[in-house]
Amino acid sequence: MDTKRLNLSDSELRQIVNDHFTTCDSADQAYRIVQTALEPFSPCPEGFLADHYALKVTIERNGQTELLSFFVKCLPTENPVLRSYLEEIGSFRKESSVLQRIVGSIQRHCPWRTVAPRVHLAVEEQLLVMNNLKSDGYSVVKREGGLLEVVFVHQALETLSNLHACSFVLEQKQGKRLPELFPTVLNENAWVQTSTSTRVKDVANVIKLYTELVKICDHWHGPRKQTILERLAPLIRKIYTYVEPSHEFRNCLNHGDLWCNNIMFKCDGQGQPIGCALVDYQLSRYVPPAYDINLLLYLTTSRQLRDENLTALLDHYYKCFVDTLERNQVNASEIYPRETFLRCCEHYRLAGLIHSTIISGEVTLPSKFLEEIFGDLQSTASFMPDTKVWICVKAFQADERYRKHLIELLDELFAYV
Repeated sequence: MDTKRLNLSDSELRQIVNDHFTTCDSADQAYRIVQTALEPFSPCPEGFLADHYALKVTIERNGQTELLSFFVKCLPTENPVLRSYLEEIGSFRKESSVLQRIVGSIQRHCPWRTVAPRVHLAVEEQLLVMNNLKSDGYSVVKREGGLLEVVFVHQALETLSNLHACSFVLEQKQGKRLPELFPTVLNENAWVQTSTSTRVKDVANVIKLYTELVKICDHWHGPRKQTILERLAPLIRKIYTYVEPSHEFRNCLNHGDLWCNNIMFKCDGQGQPIGCALVDYQLSRYVPPAYDINLLLYLTTSRQLRDENLTALLDHYYKCFVDTLERNQVNASEIYPRETFLRCCEHYRLAGLIHSTIISGEVTLPSKFLEEIFGDLQSTASFMPDTKVWICVKAFQADERYRKHLIELLDELFAYV
C-alpha cells in the first residue's frame, strides 16, 4: 500500500522519526530514510471510528538499516458518511488534544507506567501518527465477549488509577482544574443532546434496540415486561446527567471508552500481564474516577466475577491510586478519602451500567455479525444507525453467548426500574 495515501511530506516523516528517537533517548540521531511502506494494522478492523494502518519506515544510520513501525489512525477514506459523522463529533480533534496536551503532561508524573501511546504527528483533524504499542510488546487480549480474567482487570485498574491520580497531581501542581488548563478540550462529544446531533438519533436507536430485545425475549414476563418497556427509555437517557462534571465529587480526566479493544496488555513469557496501556481517547470526559471504574468493570467482567471480586478490585484500585499520589507528594486523604471514593463508586455504578449496556450491543457482537457491519457503509455510518439495530437483533436471536451476555447486563440495569 502506497504511503502517498496519507499525504505525508518528507518533513513530516522526518518529524515522526525525530520524535521517535527523542522518546527513545537515542544519542545518535543522524539517519537517512531509505523507504516507507503502509500496511493494514491488522487483518480485522481494530475499531469502529477510524481507519488503522502500520507505517513502516526503513532508515539507515551508523552503516546499518533499521525498521521502525508506527501506528496510524486516520479518517475513513472510503466511507464519506462515516467520515462526516466523525467530523461532526470531533473525535480526531479531541483525541489529538487529549493525548498531546493532557495525557502528555500526566504521563510525566507516572514514568514507571505507559498509560497511553505518544503522538508523534497530528495532521489537522484527520490523521494521527503514534508509537506502535505492539512493537513495545503490547496487544489486545482476545476473549469471548471481551470479558477478562481478574489478573488482567487488576492491570487495567492500575493504569486507570495512574491516569486518574496523575490528573489530580497535574491540577495540584498547576493550581487549576483541567477545564481551566485546557479549555474546551474535554467538552462532551459522546452523549450530547443537541437537537441536530447524530448522537441523539443513535441513543434513540439504542432504545429501539433494547425495546425490541425485551419484546422478543421470554426472560421477562407479564406486568414486569410491561414495566420495563415503559421505563426503559428514561432509564437509558439518564446517561446525560452522569457525563457532566460532578458538583459533589471531584472530577478528573476519564478515558470514557473502556471496552476490550481499547485496552492493551504487555505479558510475560507465561502470558501473565505485567503492564497495560489505554488507547482511543476520542470520547474522554471530565467526571469523577468512579465513572471510568464502573465502565471498565461492566464492559470487561462477568456478573459472577464482579459479585465475587468487587470489593477486592476497588481496594486494588484505591491502593494504587494512593500510592501514585504519594509518590508525587500529594495527600490522598485530601483528594479522595476512602469513604468518599467508595460513595462515589456506588453513585456512578448506574452510569457505568447504562453506558456499558448502550455500547455492548455493538462491541460484543459475534465476529460474523461484525463482518456484516463492516461490509456495509450504512451500518458503519454512525454509532447505532437503523441498519445496525436489526443486525444486533439478528445476533441476539442467533447467538446464545451474545444473548446471555446482554440479558445479564439488562437484568442488572432493570433492577433500577
